[in-house]
Amino acid sequence: MGDPNNEPCCETLTVLTRSEAETVRLGRAVGQALKPRDVVLLSGELGAGKTRFVEGMARGIESPSETRSPTFVLVNEYAGRLLLAHCDLYRLSGPEETAELGLDDYLDRDAALAVEWPERARGEFPVEALEMQITFGESPDDRVFNVIARGESPRRLLAAMRVATEQHAGMGR
Repeated sequence: MGDPNNEPCCETLTVLTRSEAETVRLGRAVGQALKPRDVVLLSGELGAGKTRFVEGMARGIESPSETRSPTFVLVNEYAGRLLLAHCDLYRLSGPEETAELGLDDYLDRDAALAVEWPERARGEFPVEALEMQITFGESPDDRVFNVIARGESPRRLLAAMRVATEQHAGMGR
């Protein structure tokens, strides 16, 4: 999909959330700003909060569906004001298996895409994406989001995250 040698310019942000509720709220801000063909790539250890973040995204698109980890089904769809495809590549061994999922088809259908464990298939996603590395913070409920927005559309999503952190003084860093 993308050519890493031709990366659009980047913008970065670091956000600290102190609870699952704050992680969901941050995801909701991104969901509210989502537009068709937006891509959000979420990396982090098991239990870091990737699925909680996507839960917020689903709420942000006004999906009535309950969010669950797609680890065993690989892709869950959440319909709201737009379609959000939530993919989990944890169980895949490489890009060849990712190609079989038809993630390009979701983008062709003007869906937004949220992908957990994108490092399993790095070259399969557009270069223009919002990339997050989620790590554990100092206390058990803390999560640190290191975010890179590559391109214009991802910068819009990063701006929504920045506004959310400013509106909730406990969130942010």
